[in-house]
Amino acid sequence: MKAPVLVLLFAASIFAYPSVKNAENCSPDKCKIEDNCRCSSSINPISDDENPAPQLIAITVSESVVQTLYDNYLNPLFFDRKNPDGGPIGLTFYVPHEYTDYSLVQDLYVRGYEIGDHSITKEPNQTYWREATPQDLQDEFEGQKTIISTFANIPSKDIVGVRTPQLQLEGDVSINAYVASGLGYDNSWPTYSTEQILPYTLTYASTQKCTGTMNCPKDAHEDFWIAPLTNIKGVNATECNSLATCLVQGTADEIADWLFDEIKSYRDSNRAPLTLRLDSYWFLFTDNSYEGFTKFLDKIAQEEDIFLVSVQDILEWIKNPVGHKDYKSPVHDDRTADCLGVTCRLKNVNNEDRYMKSCVPCPQVYPWKGNPLGEG
Repeated sequence: MKAPVLVLLFAASIFAYPSVKNAENCSPDKCKIEDNCRCSSSINPISDDENPAPQLIAITVSESVVQTLYDNYLNPLFFDRKNPDGGPIGLTFYVPHEYTDYSLVQDLYVRGYEIGDHSITKEPNQTYWREATPQDLQDEFEGQKTIISTFANIPSKDIVGVRTPQLQLEGDVSINAYVASGLGYDNSWPTYSTEQILPYTLTYASTQKCTGTMNCPKDAHEDFWIAPLTNIKGVNATECNSLATCLVQGTADEIADWLFDEIKSYRDSNRAPLTLRLDSYWFLFTDNSYEGFTKFLDKIAQEEDIFLVSVQDILEWIKNPVGHKDYKSPVHDDRTADCLGVTCRLKNVNNEDRYMKSCVPCPQVYPWKGNPLGEG
C-alpha cells in the first residue's frame, strides 16, 4: 500500500503549487505601454532636451496612522503645500492595521492622498515574511485591504499599491499573493542608486537586481507593476531609501542640502521617479531633521520641474508620459465618504483590549489575520 500513497502524495504536491515558468526576456517591440506593459529599464520615455520629464518624487509613509503622526508631522509638513504648478502635492500611505485610526485614513484619502496596503500584522521578524505560506500572505494583504476598505469606508478598488514589511519581498510567492489580493503594484523592491530603473511590469523578466535577503520574482505576472524603491546615498555614501536609515546628521541647512543634492543626482541623470520612505521616528532621534526636511520641501517647491506626487500618480505618468512643461499635478478632489468616527474597545486574539477608531459601527472583536471583519 505504500507505493500508491506516495504516488497520491506526489500528485497532490503537483496540484498544490503552480508550476514555475520563468518569464521571457523583455524587448520594447513586444512589450508596449499601450498594452499595459513596460520593460525594466533606466530609459526615460521623455528625451526632449527642451521639455524634459518632470522629476517626480513620491514621499511614502508605512506606519500606523495615529493622531500624533497626523498632528505633529502630516498636517504641518504637507497639508498646505503646493506643487510648482499650483496643484496639490501627492503622498502615499501604506497602512498597517494595529493601532491605526481609520477615521484619519479616510481623512487622508478624501484629501486626495493614496492609501495602500502594508499587511495586518506588520510582523517585525524578517523570517516570518521569508517563510510565510501563500495563504499567510494572502491573509495578510487581502485581509488588510478588506480592513481598510471596511473601517475607513473607502472604495476597495482605490487600494492598489502594496509594500511588504521589512521590504522582505519573497519573489513569486509575494507577487502571487498580491495578485490574489486584488493589488496592482509593489513598492518594496529597492534599486541601487546606480541603476535608476523606472517603473515596469512583470509581464517579462526583470533586470532589476535583488538587494539584501529578498528574492527576485522569476515568473511572468502580466499587468502587475513594480514601482522600484529608489535608493539614495546617506552617510559615507551608503545606499539607503529611508531617510532614517541614511543616518545623515548636521544642521537644518546641511540636511536640506543633502536631500536636494540626492534628488539632483536623478534630475541631472535620467530623471527616474523617486520613492522615498519617511519614518516619523527620524524626526525624534535626528537633530534638526524636522527643520531640515521642511527647508528641503520649501526648496523643491521653488523648482518648476520637481513635483511631489503619489506612487500611483507616477504609474499614471509613465503610462502617458509628458514633459515637465506639460505635466499637471493630479487632482483627486472628487472623493467623498461618510465617517461615524466611533471609538471601539475590542478584544484581540490574545484577549487583550485594543482601541480602534472606525468610520462604521464597531465589529464584535478586533479585526485580525484570518478575521478581517472582526466577526465574533
